[in-house]
Amino acid sequence: MARAPGLRDTELPLRPRTTRPPRTLVRVLLCEDQEVFRLGLRVVLEAQPDIAVVAETSQLQEAVEVTDGPGTQVVVVRQGLLGGSSLPLLRDLCQRGAGVLVLAEMGDRPDSGMMEVLQAGVRGFLPRRAAACRLVEAVRALARKETALDSAVASQLVRYLTGDAAQADCGGRALDRLTERQRDVAALVAEGLSNEEIASRLFLSPATVKSHLTAVMRRLDVRTRTQLAILLNRDHSPAA
Repeated sequence: MARAPGLRDTELPLRPRTTRPPRTLVRVLLCEDQEVFRLGLRVVLEAQPDIAVVAETSQLQEAVEVTDGPGTQVVVVRQGLLGGSSLPLLRDLCQRGAGVLVLAEMGDRPDSGMMEVLQAGVRGFLPRRAAACRLVEAVRALARKETALDSAVASQLVRYLTGDAAQADCGGRALDRLTERQRDVAALVAEGLSNEEIASRLFLSPATVKSHLTAVMRRLDVRTRTQLAILLNRDHSPAA
């Protein structure tokens, strides 16, 4: 065999190095306003060869703006940064295709806030102090478009939806404690109608509808329209 010019007898010609295609990275955005926790999340996630933290924010609005850049697959956000005014932002974030993982403080009593977050499109819920391996598993699941609900969170949701505690406190059906007109208003709220739509349906003024709705929510001890709807729909479920 002809020897390559300049190649000594003891040298072997170099073969082209086989290059593996780069592993697909799960791109994660951290939305956490407490620096110590944010740093801990980054350390845990970036210890994995298939996960990269591409951005950090301290507000949900910033997270929505950042996802307009290079595709973020998973957003990890602390539940304390979510509230009534942030739900449209959260819904927008989910509609952009990002899987949102909410880290929750599990000591609090479950309420409609958790349901509103899930209804906004969130597919992941973990206790904020969950084990590192659970956090990594949840991020990977969301990147695969799967759901990642911790068992403790699932249990809270079941208790809330079935209304075990509420049934013990209230006794009987929620509608039975309302006047006939209040029941009409509450039922239409449960169907998702606005105050103006209810006023048109019942031939009332919007101010009268608002007055009835305020009385209903006070009597049933609920704070939001969503919580009222969940309570009434639970009453109409077969298990109620």
